[in-house]
Amino acid sequence: MYPKTIQAVLDRQHLTAPTLIQTRTFELIKNGASLVAYARTGTGKTLAYALPALSRVTSGRANQLVIIAPTTELAVQIRHVLNPFIAALGLHGISLVGAGNRKRQDDQLKKQHPEVIVATPGRFFDFFSSGRIKIPQIQSLIIDEADDLLEFTKLELLTSLGQNLASSAQICLFGATESAITTDAENRFQRSFILVDVRPEQKLALHHYFLQVDNRHKVDDVQKLIKLHDFRGILFFASNQAMLRFAGILGHTKTDFALLANDFSKARRERALKALGAGKIRLLLATDVAARGLDIPNLTHVVNFDLPHDLTTYTHRAGRVGRMNATGFVVTLGDDHDQRELKKLLAPLTVARVYFVRHELTTTKPVKVTPVSAVSSAIAPKHKRKHKKNKNKGYHPHYLKD
Repeated sequence: MYPKTIQAVLDRQHLTAPTLIQTRTFELIKNGASLVAYARTGTGKTLAYALPALSRVTSGRANQLVIIAPTTELAVQIRHVLNPFIAALGLHGISLVGAGNRKRQDDQLKKQHPEVIVATPGRFFDFFSSGRIKIPQIQSLIIDEADDLLEFTKLELLTSLGQNLASSAQICLFGATESAITTDAENRFQRSFILVDVRPEQKLALHHYFLQVDNRHKVDDVQKLIKLHDFRGILFFASNQAMLRFAGILGHTKTDFALLANDFSKARRERALKALGAGKIRLLLATDVAARGLDIPNLTHVVNFDLPHDLTTYTHRAGRVGRMNATGFVVTLGDDHDQRELKKLLAPLTVARVYFVRHELTTTKPVKVTPVSAVSSAIAPKHKRKHKKNKNKGYHPHYLKD
C-alpha cells in the first residue's frame, strides 16, 4: 500500500499492518480527494492523513503540506511522528507554534523553504498575513482534531483560507466526533467532501467507571487511585481555576504530580509530559484544552474530577487511554446525581460503579462484615449491673485479717 521509502520507516518502527482508518483513507488522500474522516482516538489518525499527504509532496516546493493542530503540544507531537518520514523522503519540515521563537521560525521559513508545516492556528496566520506562506503554495490542508479546533479558534480565517485554495488542492478534516462544523464542511468550504467514518467498526478496550465521592473527600480518593497497581493517569479539570485550587490541596500531601495548562511556558509543559511519560510521576493534572490529542506512552487511567459537560469532552478525555488496542480505564468522580447524568450522557455505553477494596478497584460492592465481638454483645442478654456502694473500709493488710 505504501511507497517503499515510507514502508521502510514503518518496518523500522515495527508498524507491520495499517489500522482501519489508515487503510480507508490512504488512496483517497493520495489521489487528492477532500474528505471528512472520523475515527476513535488512539487508532492511528496521524499517520492516516500524514503518509498519503507526504506521498504527494514534491521536494523543493515550499509549504505544500499544511497541518493545523489546536495546541502546541499536539503540533509538536505530530511533527515528531512525521520527522522520520520527512527525513526519509528528503523533505524539510517546521513546527510553527506560539510558544516557539518567532524569529527563528521566520528564518527557517525564509532559508529552508520547508515543504511540510505543522502549526497552531494563531502562529500560522501570523506568518500567512506577513506573506511568508502563500495560498498558491498549499497543496494539502489537513485540520487535525477538527471537531474541536474549528469550534474554538480562528474559524473564519480557516474558512476563508479553505475557500481560497486552488480547486486542485485538498482539505482533510480529521476528528473523533461530529460537530456542526464538520457536518457542514461542504457549505463552509464550498467544495465536495468524501465522508469516511470507521468508528462503528472500531472496538476499544476501554472500561468506563464511576466512583462515588463527595467533594470533600476527592483528594483522598485521588491518592488511593495513584496507589493502584501500574497507575499512570491524567486528572482532568474543566478550568485552570479548578485545577490550581485542587493542586493547592494536593500539594500539602506527599503526592508527586505535575500540571499542564495553556498559560504555562512551553518548557514547563514539556517537562510535565516527559516526567509522566518516563514514569517519574504517576499523575498529571490537566485542562481539556491543554491535553487535547496528546499521545502519552503507557497511560492507563483518565480521571474526571467532575462530570464532563458534553459527550465530545468526555470522548476526547477518554481518548488519552486505550490507544492502539491497549486497555484503558476512565474513572469519573461524583455524587448520585452525577452518576445518573453520566449514564444519560454515555448511553448506550455501560458505566460501572466501582469501589475501593484494599489497593484495587472492583465493580463488586463490598459487604460490610460486623466483628464477632460486636455480634456477641448485641445478642447477649443484658443484665442490669448492680452498683455496690463503695464503702471505705480503710487499709487492711492481709496479715491483720482473721
